Amino acid sequence: MLVEGPDWCEPGLLARAGRYPLAVEAPVMAAVDMLVPGVSTVTRYARYYSLYWALAAHAEDVGLDRDACRRLIRRAEVGMARISQAYDESDHPLGLAHGVDALARLGPDAGAEFSVADATGSRSYSPRAWGFWSQYNGPSGALGTVTMDGGALRPGRHPCPLRITEMYAPLIAAAERGAGLSLPSAALGRLSLQQDEDTPDLEPLGGVLSATVGGRHDPEAWTGDDRTRRATLRILARSWQLNPDADTWMAAFAAGVAYGSAAREDPLLAGEERTAAWRGVVLRHHSVGAWRHLWAALVNEVRDAENASRGHLHEWIAGQLPSGAVAHFEAGLPSVVDGHGDPVPAEDALLDDDAGVVTDVALLLLGARRLDSLTGLTLRTFKGRRPTYLDPTWVAQLRREFAQRPVAELGRRLVDDMLAQSRRVALRKVVINSDGTISLFSRLHERNGLYFADSSEGSGNIGLRVHQLAEIAVQVGLLTPDPEEPVTPLGRQLLEVPA
Repeated sequence: MLVEGPDWCEPGLLARAGRYPLAVEAPVMAAVDMLVPGVSTVTRYARYYSLYWALAAHAEDVGLDRDACRRLIRRAEVGMARISQAYDESDHPLGLAHGVDALARLGPDAGAEFSVADATGSRSYSPRAWGFWSQYNGPSGALGTVTMDGGALRPGRHPCPLRITEMYAPLIAAAERGAGLSLPSAALGRLSLQQDEDTPDLEPLGGVLSATVGGRHDPEAWTGDDRTRRATLRILARSWQLNPDADTWMAAFAAGVAYGSAAREDPLLAGEERTAAWRGVVLRHHSVGAWRHLWAALVNEVRDAENASRGHLHEWIAGQLPSGAVAHFEAGLPSVVDGHGDPVPAEDALLDDDAGVVTDVALLLLGARRLDSLTGLTLRTFKGRRPTYLDPTWVAQLRREFAQRPVAELGRRLVDDMLAQSRRVALRKVVINSDGTISLFSRLHERNGLYFADSSEGSGNIGLRVHQLAEIAVQVGLLTPDPEEPVTPLGRQLLEVPA
């Protein structure tokens, strides 16, 4: 008999890393959910939208149930990875298909690719029961290409065109047999992500994304989500046209919607009410990033310190902030508007010369200051649906309270607010497991007045899906990465964007 110890020694609290430890991201993510329906930060490839569209049509035709659909999806995803492995280049901007890394690691024998689709555990290409469909499920439903019926895939409100089902027929047939792929094959090779020629799925996908049929947009024929996605695409296309010197899609988009006079002077941007909503989202995004970066720095300090008490964290942040009052510090920050009252990229100017904690505090103060210059839908989107802890309104109150007090005092208050908020968020996420143990999702913990952390916190900002939307629009032929010709002729037609 093996005696491990008394029952009271068994761990009852399981500490795990949690996402969004300060819960400052929710207002931005909620707005992005509404403004970019059908695209997420992990839906990289247009090809997968058409893959699941074809699988749903096949599942309906032959009456596949939930388990059969799941098996077909997993095999088809492994097939796509094997095709990409054979035909795509790893250094191509588009990259390789989902699961290629796992396939290379598992190394199934030629003709036995589907063995890793049917396997579980360490021999499976994905630990998730539904594989990468888990990433495309919600977006495909929003696009209207796929729906779920009792757990089985079925076509959504847009029937899958015959040319798409025919395009995927060789892959589906091989997946149904489970006997492996016959490569090389021209019919399978055209499914690769980097296929140069136009494939039959691109035009229908472009029509769904742009909410058009036969090259025309009829608002009455589409849902609100479809019209909103179309509006965001038009805003993105026009912003890319107006800012050809931008380094990234996001930079062009921000220049078009958030800063300067284009949002009120350009007919297309001014005519889309979502432009005002996007302005609020882009500007609020800076405050979210500042909180995330500041919290990550605090957690790293806890990991590096021998005795990270609250007093130690107070000294840590105070030692990095300048002397003088908050009002004096803020007076040295750039203006958030120009002479016409249009927003200017004050946050970008600070980030270009990032000074760590000082920059984070400055960004939070600029976010609070923007409350005084924004109006209408932009202000409502910037503030979010309801007040939350650590939002710009919260910081604005601190800004008034600490105006004539040292910046170091404000820093100490921010530490206290973050510690309190992280505890609230962690307690809100507590899960009581079936075996009686408790799961606490937090990297930072407190015991007897001292803080400790078992891992670092991510300091990057959340995504706004603009890059993913742009990349998918490029893949279906609406946009191009070339600033000299940012919108294709087809894109100008479908999105009604000027030349």
